[in-house]
Amino acid sequence: MKTFLLLVLLSLLALIAVDQRRIYVRDPLATVYKNDAQQSGVQVFVSLSGDVLLWQDAEPGAYRTLLQSWNKMPGAPVRLMCLHWVVCLADADHAPIYPMDWNGNSGRGKGRYDPQVSMTGREVTYMDGDGAAVRVELR
Repeated sequence: MKTFLLLVLLSLLALIAVDQRRIYVRDPLATVYKNDAQQSGVQVFVSLSGDVLLWQDAEPGAYRTLLQSWNKMPGAPVRLMCLHWVVCLADADHAPIYPMDWNGNSGRGKGRYDPQVSMTGREVTYMDGDGAAVRVELR
């Protein structure tokens, strides 16, 4: 039994070492604000490279929003495997997303969507598709 547990632990460590950009771990102390109003029920997941995944699964208004530091464009992840409330695994280092746009118009809305993303180690801010200012405080 000890050998099996050791092998499982070593396998997990190898997975973390190889896929560190793909693994998003839940930050239970993070807080999400939308237009300066604190949002409840939004889970925040953070990768080692500082990418942030927001997950709201309550209806109505369920969503998943991924913000990656390499492209700074918010969007819904195409494919994501999750152990609910604990960890998520993206399918690539630069996870493919369905980009967010003004009111979900896929480029047909008034003007070009500028998410105004700012990412630091303590805070992530952006404008969502409805024009609301979203701020995520990381702990």
